[in-house]
Amino acid sequence: MSDLYEFPTALPDQGDDGRATLKWAGTIVVLATLGLALFNPTAISGWVDDLPPGPTNVRLAAIGEDWAETAGRIGLGAGHARLHAVWKTAERADWKGRQPVEMAATDRPATP
Repeated sequence: MSDLYEFPTALPDQGDDGRATLKWAGTIVVLATLGLALFNPTAISGWVDDLPPGPTNVRLAAIGEDWAETAGRIGLGAGHARLHAVWKTAERADWKGRQPVEMAATDRPATP
């Protein structure tokens, strides 16, 4: 019986030197970063808040907060806000059909 799916397949003699792979990986990282910056602007502020204090980080924090406010006004963070509200609702759910679980005073029940 012949194995129709032999491995390894015959590869060309001249291999890729890694530039195409690095370009692909870099493109993915840039696209993911831009997507997160556009559609989850509060993540930038949260990231900057975790950095040690310094003049550069203070400027970054101001830029992040301004961007989060701007994105909120034009609706770019709406998807994240809806998903967060659904998550908080599910987090409070008592799966036996009773009343929602009481959370800390800082967490308000989300309205879907």
